[in-house]
Amino acid sequence: MSMESGKGRGVETCTERLPGEPELPSPPEMVLWLMVHYSDGVEPARLVAGQPLVVGRTDPSDLRIPDRTLSRTHARFTLSEGRIVVEDLRSTNGSFVAGKRIERAEIEIGGEIMLGMVTVRVSAFGTIKDVSVEAEGQFRRRLEDEAARAHLFRRPFAVLAVRIPGGGTERTTVGGWTHGLTTKLRLVDKLSLYTPDTALVLLPEMEREAALTAARGLATLRAEGHAPFHVGVAVYPEAATTVDALIELARDAAARATPQNPVASASTAAWTEGPASDPGDDMIVGKALRELHDTAERIAASELSVILHGETGTGKEVLAHFIHERSARRSKPMVCVNCGAVPATLLESTLFGYEKGAFTGANQPQTGMFEAAHGGTLFLDEIGELSLAAQAALLRVLESGKLTRVGSTKEKDVDVRVIAATHCDLEEMVAEKTFRQDLYFRLNTMVLQLPPLRERVDEIDKFVDRFRLRANKINKRHVKGISRDAAALLRAYTWPGNVRELRNVVDRAVVLARGELIQPEDLPSRLREANPAPSLQPDPALETPAQDSASLPEKAAPSSAVVLRQPSVPSAKIKAQVSEFEAKKLRETLAEVGGSRAKAAEKLGMPLRTLSRKVKKYGLV
Repeated sequence: MSMESGKGRGVETCTERLPGEPELPSPPEMVLWLMVHYSDGVEPARLVAGQPLVVGRTDPSDLRIPDRTLSRTHARFTLSEGRIVVEDLRSTNGSFVAGKRIERAEIEIGGEIMLGMVTVRVSAFGTIKDVSVEAEGQFRRRLEDEAARAHLFRRPFAVLAVRIPGGGTERTTVGGWTHGLTTKLRLVDKLSLYTPDTALVLLPEMEREAALTAARGLATLRAEGHAPFHVGVAVYPEAATTVDALIELARDAAARATPQNPVASASTAAWTEGPASDPGDDMIVGKALRELHDTAERIAASELSVILHGETGTGKEVLAHFIHERSARRSKPMVCVNCGAVPATLLESTLFGYEKGAFTGANQPQTGMFEAAHGGTLFLDEIGELSLAAQAALLRVLESGKLTRVGSTKEKDVDVRVIAATHCDLEEMVAEKTFRQDLYFRLNTMVLQLPPLRERVDEIDKFVDRFRLRANKINKRHVKGISRDAAALLRAYTWPGNVRELRNVVDRAVVLARGELIQPEDLPSRLREANPAPSLQPDPALETPAQDSASLPEKAAPSSAVVLRQPSVPSAKIKAQVSEFEAKKLRETLAEVGGSRAKAAEKLGMPLRTLSRKVKKYGLV
């Protein structure tokens, strides 16, 4: 490539503009970028002629990448007279081109070099806006903002997981393969490297069929030396309604894809029979959950309706399954319903089923969720998401014990025990008239409060061990434990996504780990940037590889604030004071983070949905 023009090329020609003819826009100037792929994503740096660029781990490097395989100043890149030259600066782990260690080499556009275990690719773009591969933290914030927007306006979006078949990639192809994906994406779509062999794609405003079409387009591509990509699809809200659930489901779907069927979709069924978690996922009971665990075991034998209250991802479905398995109904089905995923137009047919010919497309009779759960347990997850019309229909069946299928006049008897779950304050919703008071009283026989993961610090070690073993098996890895520093970061983090977020973090860390132990650099930047709390010091025992959950020591955690509670009526003065303080805190935090709800939720340690609801409540939109 030459950076000069008109020299040694013979006669130059020029085209004059006719009078009145508009001036044609100049073609965009192509500039060169170093795309540095590391465990946390991609960092771009522009190459400027005559200005050397040093890449390393710390100062005085121009581009600093927090990767322990890099030296302080690892390599120097220079663009001069159209040539790109890289020089290794006596690094410890070396620089490699095509698998060979080099001291000095010339790189072409599109070429790659490995600095330690970090991949650097030379790319040409018109502007930085064309660089669409985002770092993991930035991509997650975009995903959280999209989830909040979709929830507020009842709009769909999709998350894709694009995976190189066979897992591990060669040193010379790690990371660079993601740029080919942009040829099949829209400008509004977002792309991030999740692990060396898996990329995540955000498709705003995209329903299931359109998302599947986009996924099929990506599945026609391939990384150099590999079979075509496998793509997993998860659509909001049908598949899931939280960021971590969508990521997990998309990744799981990509893992199920095959060469014959390279695109797999997460289930969009409104209800499923049995728990969504693995059968071996017994409850992990730390100090904060012991009283709740004992209470749940006692009420399991009763027929009481139960409300499970807690933040998204705290394990409400696992607790519901625990209650069902210890009840007299354990030999009958447990049907799990994602209330937030039931479209209003399909509500009655989902709840009660339908007869053949009831509506266009009803070619066969279909059992509804109540009939499917007959004799067993009906788990209504996120019941606060139901519309008022849906709540009324639900109440009628709960009170009468009878239902009528859509398209039929015949009543059917149903016998179910209802366990409802929510992250919302149903009492507050009743006061705001967004949740029916009569339905609340019908369900509110017993309330069990699940504390968030940040109040169950002694459980984190056991969860990490469980998820590590599972990720090792799936990814054919042999990670044996976690370092003290990494464990301290996990304990210090606030975990707004709770247990599901922890699982995604551990899954990713197992794939990224270069040794026997998970290190801090294998964790997302949002964890590394968190300030460890003084009470959450690292455990020296974790520096040695863990063999099983029993080998990990317990640490103290705050006890659950409320395990068993009855409805209370706080004074109007106290409620007003709390609301005033809450609105003030929300307003200040939103101002600090430039109005980003996702960043504000993370800063406050609050689920994004809860924050969005409170923003609307206090008129802070």
